[in-house]
Amino acid sequence: MRDAAVDRLAKLIEDSAVRKKRQIERPPELDGPLGLAEGFFSLFLLLLVVCCAIWSIQAAAWIDNLQVLTLDTLIAIIFGTWSVKQHRFASRWVYGIGAGLALLLALWQTIAAFDNDSIKAFIVSIQQWLQVTSSGGHSQDESLVMPFIVLGCLMLACVSAIALYRWRKPWLVILFNIPILLFNLNFLTDTYIFLLFLFLAAGLLLVLRFNLFETVMRWDLLNLRYSEELGWSVMQTGLAIITAILILSLILPGSYLNPSLSNLWLMKGSPLALVQSALGRVTGVQGATTAAPNHGNFTDAWSLGGNPNLTQDVVMKVQYSDPNDPQYLALVNYDTYDYGWAIDYAPADEKYAIKTNEVLTPEALATHTVKQTIQVVSSPQEQQPYIVGASQIISLSLPSYIVEGAGGNVAWLGNNVSMNTGLHYTVTSAVSSADEDELREIPMPANAPRQLPGNHGPEQDTPVEYFSPSIVTDFTMVSPALTRDGRIKALAESIVAHAHAQTMYDKTIALETYLRTNYSYSTDIHPQVSMDPILWFLFANPDKDGYCNYFSTAMTLMARSLGIPAREVVGYTSGTQENNEYVIRGTDAHSWTQIYFAGYGWINFEPSASFKTFTRPVLHQFSASTVTSNGTSGFTPPTTQAQNVQHKQNTGGNGSGSNSVAARIQQQLAVGIDIVLWLCLFLFVGGVLFFYLWWRRLFRHYSLAAQLYGRICMLAEWAGLERQISQTPYEYLHEVSSAALRAPDEVVALERLGHIYVRERWAAPDSEEARSPGGESSTLPGVWQLLRPRLYHYVAQHPFFLWHATSVAMHNVLTLLQRLRFHRKLQ
Repeated sequence: MRDAAVDRLAKLIEDSAVRKKRQIERPPELDGPLGLAEGFFSLFLLLLVVCCAIWSIQAAAWIDNLQVLTLDTLIAIIFGTWSVKQHRFASRWVYGIGAGLALLLALWQTIAAFDNDSIKAFIVSIQQWLQVTSSGGHSQDESLVMPFIVLGCLMLACVSAIALYRWRKPWLVILFNIPILLFNLNFLTDTYIFLLFLFLAAGLLLVLRFNLFETVMRWDLLNLRYSEELGWSVMQTGLAIITAILILSLILPGSYLNPSLSNLWLMKGSPLALVQSALGRVTGVQGATTAAPNHGNFTDAWSLGGNPNLTQDVVMKVQYSDPNDPQYLALVNYDTYDYGWAIDYAPADEKYAIKTNEVLTPEALATHTVKQTIQVVSSPQEQQPYIVGASQIISLSLPSYIVEGAGGNVAWLGNNVSMNTGLHYTVTSAVSSADEDELREIPMPANAPRQLPGNHGPEQDTPVEYFSPSIVTDFTMVSPALTRDGRIKALAESIVAHAHAQTMYDKTIALETYLRTNYSYSTDIHPQVSMDPILWFLFANPDKDGYCNYFSTAMTLMARSLGIPAREVVGYTSGTQENNEYVIRGTDAHSWTQIYFAGYGWINFEPSASFKTFTRPVLHQFSASTVTSNGTSGFTPPTTQAQNVQHKQNTGGNGSGSNSVAARIQQQLAVGIDIVLWLCLFLFVGGVLFFYLWWRRLFRHYSLAAQLYGRICMLAEWAGLERQISQTPYEYLHEVSSAALRAPDEVVALERLGHIYVRERWAAPDSEEARSPGGESSTLPGVWQLLRPRLYHYVAQHPFFLWHATSVAMHNVLTLLQRLRFHRKLQ
């Protein structure tokens, strides 16, 4: 037995030799023109992180022709990496020329995409944009946004590469890209949440991999010893932790949004709203132009322009207290229009908490209660935890809030409850029982009493004809641009004059009838981007068609121009009756108009063609409301809506898909992702099958002992345990045993295999050693069964063959380049 000190000395010499050998065997590309000391895996992770942000921009489809951004990103990352690694040219010249080339690339792609390669047309569009924005108008020319988006993406990719390779701060790469990704995900469906998971996994691995590289470089400078397997072990641990974090993020509860705080960014006049409005005015980009296929998408603000792209998915099932009296189900009421609808939030202290089953007293006259039992089948997409129910909810079997806007009740929000799949609750609504004669008795706000009587006390009833001044002011407001245009008001006055309408109700019916008879329902529309969507719908639409958002917005704005309080409501129609319940699908998502009648509250109207109008009750059809207050401290929401209605949507009206360019881009992207995933799965399954067949046939012409020895040697070399020519089988198997095996029985089994292989290979045929002990060869299958799992696991932990394959590929590329360079010199 050798002395222990000699063993330790031999080990040190061996480790030093191995380390030196591995340094020598490092692939030559690290010092070549294509070299990257940090490793190409870091470059791949950088590309993945930046591309996740860029892909979110493409999926949001802010404008057309954004598919060029992926290639632009790749070019910018390569340029940024090269600019850091090269030392031949001054940095100021490199970045100056790069900025000029980026600007030329952005302009060239814009002119090619929007102006048919015509520089003159592009200059004309710039002149028109300057004229529109300088006069305070809204630009709708998307082509001028393209250069800024391209330049921004090029800058993001290049700066990310510089932050990683020059500043050596991988966390800056994440900091630069995560806001863009999160912002765009707000405008995308849940399908694209995988971009966030991919970004987090790649970003965390990038930080781990780069910091590990920096640490190893410091250790080398200090001549510190460390295991050659440290890098892969750390990466394995990091990957396991990252995977666990992503899995936990999917299964842990995520309803932590604070509505009060989030509304600070959504309120009219907030910094974010002002910036978005300014950008929208000068660029014409108001948000993603259309939605991906969905079964309802409800937010605090939305723009007209894109098609709804609704699906046939079942959203909920509803049972009404009277199956013959189904109702439209409202989610949000809007009060402010500017190229779309938004909520003018009141101060946060006007959000009222409502207890479970607490009953509120309706302010409106002539109401009857309608109870709805709702079961959510597929949760709609909601910016807030909106709760759906017939208008004028007075009781809810869920803890909730009432959110108030400038003119009263905006929506009901769940208190730590949202409309998730499987939610089951009941709603009681005070539905209007006012008949047509009662509504005709309400005068126009201009002819109604301007103020309450001087001796009016708190215990006296408010006159029926009295309009709240705040409601009249807030819900007869039309944007200054439409007021200056004047065509909507002129059309509304012409409609009511032609109908000889005198009362507010008759004027409203005239507007509703005009839209239903003169326009058709279609989701396949192509509005002009150079004008307000409603002006296009009413006056410049050659086909005179549109979908519910256009009909309801047009009626609301025309009513407001006449001084009639009106607002926009979104939710779902009553759906289709099946047995004793109504099934509501994605195609039942709808918008309609509500008109405020003094004393009777908000009354529904249906201006959309192909939808049945609301049926008004007859006189005394319903008894007076019996709803009473239950500890509400006098709080009475100022909204009373809905009436007796039995609607059924025209089967051809609301289910067609979107043909817009943005929808096609998103669909093509989704199809492309599916194709890539299926292709990867096919290649993986095919590769596994090919490897299985190849592995089974490997060394099939040799004896069983030789086959097993050959496979063990191959697995060990894949794990980095290279077999030297000078080593005997005993020595090599001993090295494999020391590195890969742990259990004593595994070590004994490997030694037994080595003895059998050596005797079979080199013993004289007639010698005693050639004759293996009885039955020893029959134990070889059992030996392989014992060793195989441990060896597979060791290879998985030390995939040296991946690095070796990459090194060989890069060596071949460099060799080919050198040969080409040599041939050019000869020529």
